[in-house]
Amino acid sequence: MLKRILISTTALITLSNPSVSHAETPNPYSCPQYEAMIRKHGLPVKEFSFYMWRESKCEPKAIGWNYRSGTDHNNCVLTPAATYKNCRAIRSYDIGLLQVNSGHKTITAQICKRPRRQLIKSLTDPSCNLKVAKYLYDNGGSAHWKGSSGIHK
Repeated sequence: MLKRILISTTALITLSNPSVSHAETPNPYSCPQYEAMIRKHGLPVKEFSFYMWRESKCEPKAIGWNYRSGTDHNNCVLTPAATYKNCRAIRSYDIGLLQVNSGHKTITAQICKRPRRQLIKSLTDPSCNLKVAKYLYDNGGSAHWKGSSGIHK
């Protein structure tokens, strides 16, 4: 049974069943389907579930393009990611659930045991993305994600 309480003329709070604790309420800004995997890779679950939601909206194949100053997507011909990444307007790109930057090619190749030329394919694999995220976290903490957006937890 829902109860509605008028707080002011512009705000309305909806209270749900009081027998459900706040801890049991799922966080809408998280990726619960990946939390077991986050835990398995030794990362702080709630923190990284939030980063994952913020960075990729829980989409393992997400790619964020970072353009050079004064350029944007209009400076590139739309092609598949494997060739789009070669557009001169692209400075770098962020890949996968935790949007690991393309500058981490060597680390990704070593950790995921795949050729550097397969960076996009490697980092769209959730396990590889989390392995690289674990390495980055162990070598710099959450700073790799906290500065990437205007939204901070």
